[in-house]
Amino acid sequence: MATREELSAQASNCNDAASYAALAKQATAEPADLDYAKELLAKGESNCSFPDHYVAVAEGYVAAGDHDKAAALYDEAANSCFDAKEKAETGYSIAKYLGDRDKGRALLEEAIAETTNTTELLSYAGYVQDALQDNALANKLFSKVTANCKSIADYQKLASDIKKSGNTTTALMVFKKAAPSSNDTTDVVDFAKGLKDLFGDDKEVAATLADAESGCMFPGQFVALAGGFINLLDDKAKAEDLLEQGKNFAMSGEENLDLATGYASLLGDQSTAADMYNIALNEFSNKDDLLKLASSVAANMDDKSIAGKAYDKLASKLSNPADIAMLAKAVNDNLGDKDKVASLYAAAEAKATTAAALVTLAGEVNANLQDPAKTNALYAKAVDACKVYTDATSILEALAKNPADAALAATSLQKALELTETNAQVLDVAQRAQKLTPGDNTVVEQALDKAEANVSSLDEMRKLANASKQLLADDTERNERIGAKLAKREASQARYTEFQNQEKTLTRPGQFITLASTVVEELEDTSYATQLLTTAEEKMQANTFSFAAYQPLIVAVGNLVKDKTWLARLLDLAAQHSNTFAQVRSLGETVSKQLSDTAFGKEWTQKFYSAQLDKLDAGSASTFEYNKLAKVVKEHLGDDAQAQQILDKGEAKAESHFHFAYMAELAQKWGNADKAKSLYDKATAACHNPAQQRELADLMRKAGVANSVTQAAAQTQGGKGTYW
Repeated sequence: MATREELSAQASNCNDAASYAALAKQATAEPADLDYAKELLAKGESNCSFPDHYVAVAEGYVAAGDHDKAAALYDEAANSCFDAKEKAETGYSIAKYLGDRDKGRALLEEAIAETTNTTELLSYAGYVQDALQDNALANKLFSKVTANCKSIADYQKLASDIKKSGNTTTALMVFKKAAPSSNDTTDVVDFAKGLKDLFGDDKEVAATLADAESGCMFPGQFVALAGGFINLLDDKAKAEDLLEQGKNFAMSGEENLDLATGYASLLGDQSTAADMYNIALNEFSNKDDLLKLASSVAANMDDKSIAGKAYDKLASKLSNPADIAMLAKAVNDNLGDKDKVASLYAAAEAKATTAAALVTLAGEVNANLQDPAKTNALYAKAVDACKVYTDATSILEALAKNPADAALAATSLQKALELTETNAQVLDVAQRAQKLTPGDNTVVEQALDKAEANVSSLDEMRKLANASKQLLADDTERNERIGAKLAKREASQARYTEFQNQEKTLTRPGQFITLASTVVEELEDTSYATQLLTTAEEKMQANTFSFAAYQPLIVAVGNLVKDKTWLARLLDLAAQHSNTFAQVRSLGETVSKQLSDTAFGKEWTQKFYSAQLDKLDAGSASTFEYNKLAKVVKEHLGDDAQAQQILDKGEAKAESHFHFAYMAELAQKWGNADKAKSLYDKATAACHNPAQQRELADLMRKAGVANSVTQAAAQTQGGKGTYW
């Protein structure tokens, strides 16, 4: 122990409460000089300003045996505390050194209530445990700190933060709260790794792993624990022992797979691993198990043949193209067998029927085989399978990511354009076309043409004008034309509003057709008219087909919007429902006489009547049916040759004087007197009694045939003269 003289020399260097208190504590050590200690403490007291000053001097008085003076200084310290930390340190000292646990607890509890900082709370928990010996309160504090810790990783991060603050003991206390049950082998290994990483205590790690051995019941647990001994302690002998124990519990394919992986990855024992992989392979049949086994073999074994067998076994069970493609990718990633990969992709292609499946497959082939020809062939097949616009855009998006074959890009764009339903989609195709086929504006032009034909609003017209200027800036004629339409649309917007308001009140197909006619007449807007006529047709489709209802629509489509594709569809529909001659005649007259495109009308009617003639020839048609068809061919088409040809077929079917007389009358009206005379002669020859002669004579008189002919007809029956 230093003497007073030695301490006095040091006292000259003291300049604050803490240094005086520290020197005073030396003076209390045996042989103690308590009087000198108190002199030093008095000087220290004169330097007190903050709680920690008073606490330091108070602890000195406790050491000097003056508890009353110490208590007074602790009161000063407590009264001058401002924050939680000062209260905690003061309370801890009072409880620890003065022995007043009640007063110390009060200050500590105040500090705890005011603190949220994790590190400080853990420090206070240490104070509680050390000074108050209150494990319950200490554990409550630990629980408060670890409330958000749900996993070993959470505890490890918290313990790491505490350790960085310099409190290794508390960090260990916190991390040990993460200790799992010894039966949770994987968690035990993770916990042991945390002990190793944070504290480097191999002895504690070994004890933790050893405790878990008795809880192992399944091969996977033995493998996990063996991994802990190998990776954390480099204890190969223990790992071998654990894996050997695991063999005794292996009863399923999954368990043999666990052990095989352990022997291969931990011990490098490929022979034993191969035996166990084969056992697992024989027992596995479902997709996930076989994939897992093959991946493990590929990762851990030099000989990949078992993985190949697993993939072959799986391939025989798959029928879905996505599953087969998934298998191909696994084979590619794990075995690198390009021939097998190509074979699997071919099998997937054979199963793929939708555009989406083929697009996905093309992407896989491109990524894993780098075969542009095959990739493009799959995209081409996907184009053919497209049913809706989004099918086509999925192909376009894929092609945009990789340099595309120009022909394939053009075909894909054409399909997308074909499947568009809105002008927004049409303009989207135009934008894509400019990027996919630079230098070739074919699809861009087609798309803008379609958009122009289908504009239905001022907003769409503005977007079309902008797109045209952007995509085809050099096409002056187009841009001027669209610009003029836009200007007219903007100038006529009030009228458009009136029409649209009127449209909302319409209910019958005919009303929509009438409005469409007005729209074309006033605004020359065939796009809007097309929409109105489409609505009219939709309303007609709700009812049984009637040509009388469809006839105004047919004329409007042909003459107002001049859509030949639509017109042809409507005419084919009407033709299918023309089951009587009256219906045939009405349809032929409408098409041949009322359509503004007379060439189209005549051509279609010609084919229609030819089809009707084929029907007559194929059936048991009568002379009158041929006569009626010949008459409408002459009337609607002015085709003398065809009319006469049909009439000749009717003549071949004629059996009575009436048949020949009616045909003779038609020949006479058509200016063919010789044919008329020939037919009247046949009619005369067909009369078998006076009554029939009188009937023929009456028909000839009404037809304006010369009396000499009628007289001749009468004379053939006995020369008794005429009968009228």
